Amino acid sequence: MASGERSNSVTSVEEGEINPSQGNLSACSENVFPTCTIAENEFSSGTSDCNYQSRVWEQMGKLFQQETLSDVMLMAEGQSIPCHKFLLVAASEYFYNRLVAASDAIEHNLLEIDCISFQTLRIIVSYIYTGNINITVENAGCVIRLCKILKLNSAYDTCLAFLKEQANPANCIGLHRIAIRNDVKELKEKAREIMVNNFKEVVAGPEFLDMSADEVDEYIQNENLRIPNEDPVYDAVISWIRHQPEEREPHFSQILKSVRLRYCSTYCLKYTVAEEPLMGTVRQQKLLVSALKHHYLDSVCWDTVHSECIDCRLLPRVGYHGMPNMIIIGGISDLDITMNECWRLENDEWEALKKFPMPKMVQFFSACMVNDGIVVSGGLNVKAVRQTECWLLSTSTYQWRRLAEMNTARLRHASVYVDRLVYVIGGEGADKKPLSSVETLQRNSGQWDILPDLPTAVQHPMATAYGQCVYVFGGIGSTGRPLGTVYVYRTTRKSWKKLTDMPEICSLGAVVVWKDVIYLFGGFSRSCMSFDPVLKEWATLSRCRHEHADGPALVWKDRILVCGGRSTEAKRDKNTSGCTSVIEEFDPEENTWSVSQIELPRKLRSHAIFAAE
Repeated sequence: MASGERSNSVTSVEEGEINPSQGNLSACSENVFPTCTIAENEFSSGTSDCNYQSRVWEQMGKLFQQETLSDVMLMAEGQSIPCHKFLLVAASEYFYNRLVAASDAIEHNLLEIDCISFQTLRIIVSYIYTGNINITVENAGCVIRLCKILKLNSAYDTCLAFLKEQANPANCIGLHRIAIRNDVKELKEKAREIMVNNFKEVVAGPEFLDMSADEVDEYIQNENLRIPNEDPVYDAVISWIRHQPEEREPHFSQILKSVRLRYCSTYCLKYTVAEEPLMGTVRQQKLLVSALKHHYLDSVCWDTVHSECIDCRLLPRVGYHGMPNMIIIGGISDLDITMNECWRLENDEWEALKKFPMPKMVQFFSACMVNDGIVVSGGLNVKAVRQTECWLLSTSTYQWRRLAEMNTARLRHASVYVDRLVYVIGGEGADKKPLSSVETLQRNSGQWDILPDLPTAVQHPMATAYGQCVYVFGGIGSTGRPLGTVYVYRTTRKSWKKLTDMPEICSLGAVVVWKDVIYLFGGFSRSCMSFDPVLKEWATLSRCRHEHADGPALVWKDRILVCGGRSTEAKRDKNTSGCTSVIEEFDPEENTWSVSQIELPRKLRSHAIFAAE
């Protein structure tokens, strides 16, 4: 029927020309209100009114607020919200199934939704009418659960993105619970990642103290907890127990099984674990004794035990990362005071490791990184006696362990680590003369072996390892004059070979390897050179801005840092020895220097510094 005919029919009704016998409007004949079918392509054709949809949505919002023309009631907790069926059906597959597709119509146009709060229902209904969702961390669990029930995928994605963005160590445990209850895999993975990588921050918050015994046990069993050693795990368990001691003490024995006590520091075992009243049972004392025994096994015995382990508690966690960032060992202060301090840099701030100082007050020692820590050898004690002692600072337990003594007492020597061997080279001997002797410590057996002498006796040499070779640069010879000599020791041939001399003298400097190139820095000459060990070629680079005599260097975040040392500029103050706390950064790719914003915790020289993860 044409549109004009339809208009005339409607007009006749409006004018009241209905047959009186019909009684009312609903009784009109069908041809009074003829129907018109709209073709599907008519929805996509024609000129678009950009503001039309927004005006309609605005009007729908007003109808909702005024409760006008509503034809269905949504109910939760005995309270109801008037709504419009067609909008609910358009927004949600759930409502379509209940209001349209279901064979049994809902009674009295009332639809009750179970297991949710009325407030949550109102948040979701508001979203359906406005497109805005009022979500907080507190209501997120209920909202995201209702989104899943109603199959509101867009609202669900919005909630998920919000929760992932808000996740942090203070709320990750609660979000993890929400994710588990509502089977939200992405949120569960995000919360678990934060819990694993921020253990110390997480257990310091109130959410951890509210965990159940089973949740705590499951949490600390995680293989990937990002912690330096087991100390924070033990401390966290004790804090959790003490929060509600009467209720939680019965769970201590079970949860303690998930604490890998042998990977606590010796200090923690001796002075924290051993003194804890809860550790009083025979079984727990056995665990403590076993853990302490582990700390006194030598490396070869522990390797044997380790290979036969079945219980995962006897193995270190995958997530152990030892001492983070930079660590400083010992040194001499600006007032010529020998320091036995250890420091670490974390989040750009230095922290004194007060519990783990050097075992002895020693200066002019040598130190090198090994697989499981830092080996410190020789030096001069406070009685001016040259030392043969060697110590290992563990990077997993923060504790010192004494190693076998060297055959020769020495100071101002160099040490490097190659293929489980610690090489100790040159130095100053008991007669105060330079040494040419070289010896190695076998980490497996703990024994020292004598190697062929260095061709030239030298103290203050600079040494580094590259591949299976040990390179020794410069130093101070028997005449007291600095040398420019270069020697390489091939570990496969067990012999020394002289290479081309350095292009300039670099006395009291430092050496590092970066991207297959050896770099030498510092000294009073502010030297900066590179040596290609494959091509055997030298290059002279831009000089340091400051002097760094007796200042060590390390590779740090694709930069090379030269740290502290002595400086003639600093020596102008007659009351000091001329030490500096300045750290300079060298960019090898750009051949440029800059002064780091980070300084040493104090003015130092003759110290050791390493990047330890």
